[in-house]
Formats: sequence, C-alpha cells, structure tokens
Amino acid sequence: MDIREYAQAFDQVEHDYEDAVAAFGIPFEVAESCPRERRSQTAAMCGCHCENGGGSLWRGWISPACLACRTGERTATFFVDLRCTRRCYFCFNPNQDHYEYFLSHRRDIVGELEQAAAVGAQFDCLAITGGEPLLHKESVVAFVRRAKELYSDVHIRLYTCGDLLDDPCLDALADAGLDEVRFSIKPEDVARPDAPVFGRIEAAVSSLPDVMVEMPVIPGTLSEMQELLVRLDDMGVRGVNLLEFCFPLCNAEAFRNRGFELRKHPFNYLYDYWYGGGVPVAGSEAEALTLMEYAARESLQLGVHYCSSDNKNTGQVYQQNKAFACDDAVRACYPWLEVDEGDRLLKCAKAFGDDAAHVRDWACAAGVPCSFDEGVPSAAIPLGSVAALREMCPGVALAESANVFERRETGELYLREVGVREM
Repeated sequence: MDIREYAQAFDQVEHDYEDAVAAFGIPFEVAESCPRERRSQTAAMCGCHCENGGGSLWRGWISPACLACRTGERTATFFVDLRCTRRCYFCFNPNQDHYEYFLSHRRDIVGELEQAAAVGAQFDCLAITGGEPLLHKESVVAFVRRAKELYSDVHIRLYTCGDLLDDPCLDALADAGLDEVRFSIKPEDVARPDAPVFGRIEAAVSSLPDVMVEMPVIPGTLSEMQELLVRLDDMGVRGVNLLEFCFPLCNAEAFRNRGFELRKHPFNYLYDYWYGGGVPVAGSEAEALTLMEYAARESLQLGVHYCSSDNKNTGQVYQQNKAFACDDAVRACYPWLEVDEGDRLLKCAKAFGDDAAHVRDWACAAGVPCSFDEGVPSAAIPLGSVAALREMCPGVALAESANVFERRETGELYLREVGVREM
C-alpha cells in the first residue's frame, strides 16, 4: 500500500461529507477559489499578523478574548437564553444543544459563575452572548458585577445587536465593569446610513474601554464592507472581527436563493468540530482578505481581525490534545508525535509499503522514535527527523499524518488519525 492508496479512505470520507451537505441543495465550488496559501500572502502584503495555523490574521489591535479563544484556556461563555430580537437567515443558534428548550427557559448565569468559582475555576476572559442577551438586562449587569467581584482582573465582553442597548443600560454596564462590547451589525443595518445601531455604537465608544463590531463577510458585499470599515474607523471603534461566512446546515432555501456555493475543502482536516457555525461559504475568505489589504492601504486605525472557520476550531483540538502536552506519561507513549502549534493537531511523518521497513530500520539505527504498523504496513517518525531521514534515504515517500485524542465512554484516551497529506 502506498500513500495514495492509504489516503483514499480519508478522501472518501470527504466525498461522503460533501454529498451529505450538498443534499441541502447548496453545491460545493468545483475547485477551491481561495486556497489557504493566500492568507500568508495577504499578511506579507499588508504587514499584518498571520497566526494560529494561518487561521487568524490581524493588524493594529486584537481583543485579548480572541487570543484566549485559540486554546479555550481560562475562558468561558454564558447565555441566559437563545431568544433574539432579530431573525438572521445565517444564524447558527439552531445548531446549539437544546436550542428549542432555551427559547423558553432561562439559565441563571450568575449562579453558574458562582458554582464554577466555588470549585476553583479560574478565568481570564468571560463572555455573555445569546440570542440577544439584553433581553435580560438585569441578569447581564448582575453577571458583570459579580464576575468582577470574583475575578478582579477578568476581561468581560458582551455580544449584542444593539437593539436594546439604551443609555441607562449602557451606564449600568460601564459602572459594573464591562470591558468590551461586540456589536453584530446586520446586512439590513449596513444598507441604512441612519440605522439606530450606529448611534448605539457611538454611545458605547464614549462609555466603554473597547467597542468592537463582529460580523460575517457575506460574499458580494465588498464595497459596502469597505465603506463600513471607514465609517467605524471615523467613529473611534477599537476593532472589527471579520468572520468567515458559513452555511449553518439549516434555512437552506435562503442560501440557495442567494446563489451561494460552499467552500471546497472547507476544513484543513475534516473532523467532528463542536463549533456550530456550519460550512464555510465560497468567496467569504477572499473578500475578508481583500478587506484586510484595504484597511492597510487606507491606513485605518481600528484593529481588523479575520477569524476564519479554521481559527474557530483550534480551541477544541487544543483541549482534546491537552493531555499530550501536559502529561509526561501520555507523551512518553507516543514519542513520534509532535504538537503543531498552529492547528493544535498531533502530527508525525509516515511512510508506507516497502518504504515503511526502510524508515523503521533507519530510525532504529539512528535512535529515532518510530511506530511500525505491520498491518498496513506503515512507519511513523517525528516531523523533526524528516530532514535527517531524507539525507540517508532520499527516495522515501512521506506523508504528514494529523491526529487528535478522543475519549471512550470508559474515559480511556485513544488516538484518532484524521488525515494524511503527501509531503
């Protein structure tokens, strides 16, 4: 068995996935119109950061909460319920666990935070989201105040569309210690220069330390988004989060009617990601990167951050693979694996077929960790040993293998391979 034969199983999984998603009537683009390599090209062009495996590009300023999101360490998000004042066709809340239940039932977010603190949970960043959290203004203000009592240095952010953020509420949030508010500007707001949300943003800029706008980049809206960036910059907004637009696997008719296609190869490695945002839409990343370049070219002062779908998934992978990074005993069982500090997957180099035996023999002689599977056959070595291997065995064909830890119902850790790529 060679690399291509071995990779066929993963290719088939991707084809099956695409077929299942395409059953919604929204096709995948024939070829990836914006390959991920363009991210680093954009970063070089506009002098911005390209981090977290290339999934996060930013210039000027980035929220500390966005940095914490990459690993999910010492951070948590709370919501009272999932009711909202808007009905956005692209909302992915219907994918949340117990969505219908939380349309009519409320959570005690102050009590939940106190319970977490009582068992020793430590937080650097906390978030309040929804639905629309300001349907419950008293609960939100109480949460902010209690969070600052329990964790004096914690960074607290609030997500809102702004519909219910009146002056008394804004004053109460500022007094309680809210650090950051993130406005979700909707397409209907962008189309109206006099939309009320802009007045709410101006008021927040005068009252709170950090005011942000967070919204998806919907393909076909580039000129409107450029105008919006300039307007927000003039208003003194601290930063903008440009999100990769996704199809949430619901409300398909709205996406079909707008003629959207889905991104080919939507994930670096296909896996069961927790993030409920859905499948990236073709064209969104290309326009987001163009906006990054525009902000640099126009010397806008506000921070601009492109948060891709890939970027959203690293926190989950980090948490699942945390045992490898933190437990010497676990790491000692897999000495041929290394943590990719970008996408947080555990990776190694693999050889197959006749090459596998050559790699095994070389590794044994060189004292390099090696895992040999006679059934395939395959041999795995650390990526850091590839250069030395190729000096001695230049004809060996290698693939990068990506892996993640999962837990069985018994709690036992096991390693799952999620993909291979020729090197």
